[in-house]
Amino acid sequence: MNPIRRIRPLAGILASLAVALLASSTVSPAAFAARMPVGASALVSADNTDIAFQADTKILWTSNGPGTGQSLGLGMEAGTSPAITALPGGGYEAAFQANTGDLWVVDNGAGQDLGLGMKAGTSPAISTLAFGAGYEAAFQANTGDLWVVDNGVGQDLGLGMKTATSPAIAGLELGGYEAAFQANTGHLWAVQNGAGHDLGLGMKTATSPAITALPGDGYEAAFQANTGLLWVAPNGIGQNTGLGMLTATSPAISILL
Repeated sequence: MNPIRRIRPLAGILASLAVALLASSTVSPAAFAARMPVGASALVSADNTDIAFQADTKILWTSNGPGTGQSLGLGMEAGTSPAITALPGGGYEAAFQANTGDLWVVDNGAGQDLGLGMKAGTSPAISTLAFGAGYEAAFQANTGDLWVVDNGVGQDLGLGMKTATSPAIAGLELGGYEAAFQANTGHLWAVQNGAGHDLGLGMKTATSPAITALPGDGYEAAFQANTGLLWVAPNGIGQNTGLGMLTATSPAISILL
């Protein structure tokens, strides 16, 4: 599979985005988040930073930064990481794979088992929805299908995912969500509010995409192509950045404020 399908100039794309990656010629992205635990997911709300991570006890912890930490007493599946999103007006919602294999959500420290089985070795994604509509999560079910969860209610989208990969999700500015995942064909797919689209861009085995919302109703995805290079896909249009990535690693992406 060759991910070179649709090309447009990079000017104006990377200028508005921050992409972190393990490149073949760069240092670890841990340099961008000193003191953050391995496998952590963080959000920033006002002047506070909230971090969710799997402690070395295999328990879910949260932290507000150096010197702070709280064990939530919730066991996590080994080899997985939590996701976290800020709620309007304060607080957070987190999602993780419990040591039972089920998807759990945590609302400001209170955990809830959604009773939805996850694929071993995969992690969920979660995002706040616009207009106070709550949250949307995405995960690879133990069937291998992509599922989304709207405020605790799960839906099987019937889209097969590649083994050992996890989806990404972002709430769109004008409402709804956009998700991205590696399909069982090895292609990058995008999903807007339940409708999936094959972008025809080949991904590296055992890697996962990242996604962020753009102003208006757009999105930008980032992923490791099957060539080993970092690609971005603004609104589904693939662009090769020409930057080499380390095998079995995945990028992160965020719009700059």
